[in-house]
Amino acid sequence: MFKKPVCPHCKAIYDYKEINNQKNNEKIKCHNCKKYFTVKKTGGYILLMTMAVLFAIVFNIFLLTVIKIKGIIPLFISAVLIIIIALLLRTFFVKYKK
Repeated sequence: MFKKPVCPHCKAIYDYKEINNQKNNEKIKCHNCKKYFTVKKTGGYILLMTMAVLFAIVFNIFLLTVIKIKGIIPLFISAVLIIIIALLLRTFFVKYKK
C-alpha cells in the first residue's frame, strides 16, 4: 500500500517531521550513509490532490443520487473531510531521487 520515502542509496526511513521540513528539489544528505539525494514533492502532490478531488466528486454524486442528500452543507463537509485526509497522506507521495 502506501509507504514513506526511503534513501535511494541505503534505504534509510525518514519520519513525518523530517519529510515535512524538506523542500521540493532540495539536496538532502542522508543521516545514515551520508550520501546526497534530491527530494521530489510536486508530482506526488499533484497526483494526490487530483485523486482526492475526483474521489470527492464521485462521493458527492453518490450522496446526491443514492442517499438523496438535499442540502449543500453535508456535501461541502464531505469534500472538506476528503481533502483533509488527503493532506494527512501527503508524506506518502514524496519521492527521493539519486
